[in-house]
Amino acid sequence: MNIKSALLSMTISLLLSITSYSQEIFELTVERKLTSADCTMGYLIANGKVICYTLELPWKDNSNNISCIPEGIYNGILRYDKTDGWRIQLEKVPNRTGVQIHMGNYTTQIEGCILVGTDAKVDNCSVLNSSTAYTKLKEAFYGTNNPNSTPNKNIIVTFK
Repeated sequence: MNIKSALLSMTISLLLSITSYSQEIFELTVERKLTSADCTMGYLIANGKVICYTLELPWKDNSNNISCIPEGIYNGILRYDKTDGWRIQLEKVPNRTGVQIHMGNYTTQIEGCILVGTDAKVDNCSVLNSSTAYTKLKEAFYGTNNPNSTPNKNIIVTFK
């Protein structure tokens, strides 16, 4: 085998190995529908399918821990170190850290994060059945309710 053939063979092998490790995209959209002085409410859409309601704090100029986050597109990472054992954390939210999607029912349980629920109560800014909605989110990510490994997925979260 000459040097050109060897280089071509190595290049093809490299390209094949890169494509076999390509990431799928797990796309979430928070479609905000109600904003008030007390909260921001909307829907969470996973790969084009509405899966639950969302609850956030009201907009307060992106102030850390007391405001919903700015509209935009953010990368997400998985965290396994909290008591619920699984959550999505957003990266590079301007002037913010630790912004996550997690369980909870009331704005008093939020410090700039996003809560999920299968039902919403507009009159008192709350979401209900948060653990059920959280399970739906995990199932949407893993593709099953009984995962045995973490898929290689790039998480993209869009806030509208």
